Amino acid sequence: MSASKTVPPLHVLRGILRRLKIKTDLVDNTKFPSPTRNFVLHQYRASQAETSPEKIQELRKVAYEYFTLQQEIAERSRLHRMDTGAELQLSPRELSRRAAARAGLQLPDLNPELEKDLNR
Repeated sequence: MSASKTVPPLHVLRGILRRLKIKTDLVDNTKFPSPTRNFVLHQYRASQAETSPEKIQELRKVAYEYFTLQQEIAERSRLHRMDTGAELQLSPRELSRRAAARAGLQLPDLNPELEKDLNR
């Protein structure tokens, strides 16, 4: 069963609007409402009158895919910000540890004699 079938449409709508709000927090939304937000709300309201099950399923799938796309782009931006300039701020050992952690791995402990050489 697809995730777009199990997640209620209202949850997807709220998730999309939440992402749009985060993106447009710098602008006063009371004076200048986001055109994207207005479009999303208009599409949601227009789809409420839809009776064809195939069309409803297609609209849900499009909305869910847009929602997941927004989440993935936000996560990629977050990771990019974390890595920007890291090679200048962190030691090679810490860079390796973080890269391994992102991949779900742990670096083994070094031989104590080698660690003394690295700390010199």
